[in-house]
Amino acid sequence: MLLKIKKLFFEQIVFICNIQKNHKLIELKMNNYKLEIRKIKVEEYQELRKTTGWNLIEDEIVKIALENNLFSVCVFDGDKLIGMGRVIGDGAIYFYIQDIIVLPEYQGKGVGKLIMNNIELFLNKAANNNSFIGLMAAKDVKEFYNKFGYNERPENRPGMYKTIVKNKNFLI
Repeated sequence: MLLKIKKLFFEQIVFICNIQKNHKLIELKMNNYKLEIRKIKVEEYQELRKTTGWNLIEDEIVKIALENNLFSVCVFDGDKLIGMGRVIGDGAIYFYIQDIIVLPEYQGKGVGKLIMNNIELFLNKAANNNSFIGLMAAKDVKEFYNKFGYNERPENRPGMYKTIVKNKNFLI
């Protein structure tokens, strides 16, 4: 019986993932939380981002970024947005889990797991054999992502990054 329920839930999520490309809103209620597979709104993204201590990004830039998501999910407690996550990439070889944000007062209550479970279901359908799934994690959450099969890069294969900082008064 449990296998049937899991299979049905998986099929529902796969169906949801297929609809995501058409930019339709899909809702799923689990426990007290409402999960929506849909494009994240700029104002929603900015409100959650403010809780992280990350640098602010202009709305116009955020709008472009959010329009190019491969997949995105929002979690609500009633009408309150409490968490989100998105996947970006080329949709074939490279996928990056981005902006997993859960409000501090909801951390440790299964919201991040709900977000990641849905992202994993999307990736299992969308990714191909030997696709690369990457993510950059905040401090002290390594164990959380290990549970989903993510590992730190070995010392002999360091991850690299670069941030572009532009002064609006000075253009190169």
